[in-house]
Amino acid sequence: MQCILLLKSSAFLDNVMSLKNKSRFLFGKGVIEVILYLSTVEEAGYYELYKKGFVISRETFANMLKELEEKDIIGRRVIESRPPRVKYSLTKKGKEIAEILKRLNENLT
Repeated sequence: MQCILLLKSSAFLDNVMSLKNKSRFLFGKGVIEVILYLSTVEEAGYYELYKKGFVISRETFANMLKELEEKDIIGRRVIESRPPRVKYSLTKKGKEIAEILKRLNENLT
C-alpha cells in the first residue's frame, strides 16, 4: 500500500516526468554520439563533428550543439582566424555524463 501511495505522490511523479523530459533530449538523435566522441578527443571542430554523420541536417546539428552548450554539457571556444573556427569540448558536467553513459553501456551488456 505504501508503494502505491509513493508512486502516486505528486513529488515522485514530478521527478519522473522531469527525468523523462531530460532523457528525451539526451537520447535524441546524435546527442550521445557527440558526447561520447568528445570524451575520446580533447576537442573537436564543428565540421569534424558534423562529418561523423551523427545528425543528417546541419540545422538540426547546430541546434543540438547550441542546446548542449546551454545545458553546460559542452563548451565552445572561438578561434580567431580567417575564417573564424570553433572548437567544442566537454565541460565537467559533460565528462560526468559521458562516464555515466559508459558505465550504463557496460552494465547493459
